[in-house]
Amino acid sequence: MISSIIVDDDPMAIEALQFLLKKHEEVKVLETFTSPIDALKFLQEQAVDLLFLDIEMPDISGLELMETAKSLPTVVFTTQSEQYALKAFEYEALDYLTKPIRFSRLNQTIKRFKDRQQLKKNQVNELDREDFFVRTDGRYVRIAFEDLFYAESEDDYITLHVAQGKYVIHSTMKKLEEQLPNSLFQRTHRSFIINLKKIVDVDETTVVIDRNVIPVSRAYRPLLKERLGIQ
Repeated sequence: MISSIIVDDDPMAIEALQFLLKKHEEVKVLETFTSPIDALKFLQEQAVDLLFLDIEMPDISGLELMETAKSLPTVVFTTQSEQYALKAFEYEALDYLTKPIRFSRLNQTIKRFKDRQQLKKNQVNELDREDFFVRTDGRYVRIAFEDLFYAESEDDYITLHVAQGKYVIHSTMKKLEEQLPNSLFQRTHRSFIINLKKIVDVDETTVVIDRNVIPVSRAYRPLLKERLGIQ
């Protein structure tokens, strides 16, 4: 069974997509949301395989929602415009569906998802890891999660600030997030991932880690405050 949720500010669009998904017996729609914030809260409590996400929404866009969450299910963008297609794939979305969504096109999306899941099943999962390896300067370096203070991206490179100094790697923030445990790390900005245990000071727009001021964007602020227990 493939669990899914739909996030769209248009109830009619939600209803249309639900109708199509009902034709796929292996796909179950757990919930639908017109509010991205409500969807984020749901995702913190419920494991979901597939997220159908509208882009143009008030308050928080679909792209901002992807930036906000530390970890999201596989995302399929749904929108009336094709102008965001390249941007969507920069965020490593599974697919990009333009409305009105055709059943044959949705079939391709579901097949693509099942193919990806099969590939994951064929990979060896490492459980209870305390560290990870990164490639830098032509060699692989082991970094303990607890030693990583924060990560900062610039273009196609990421600087990992650790207790011993820093390492520069060629990667994306999305790929790095997948290597880091959700319980310890949080995205605060499109260009920053922080170790929550290393925060020494926090306000509305920044956090301080090891004397470095890290920006907190508007999209990430509510989730960060909730995780830190800040009212």
